[in-house]
Amino acid sequence: MSNEIICNCMGITHGEIVTAIKEKGYKTFKDIQNETEAGTVCGGCEDDIQEILDEYLTKE
Repeated sequence: MSNEIICNCMGITHGEIVTAIKEKGYKTFKDIQNETEAGTVCGGCEDDIQEILDEYLTKE
């Protein structure tokens, strides 16, 4: 799952997004965009990124 590409435009994986959430403490889609550039081209992955954020932020 961590190697699953979430942002096809930028080639950002699930694992890279989770790392940004866990290690850097990011909590918003905008934070993830700024850190990884995911969602900055077509925006088609925004819902997927938000799902990952919601999943990990509810574990806190």
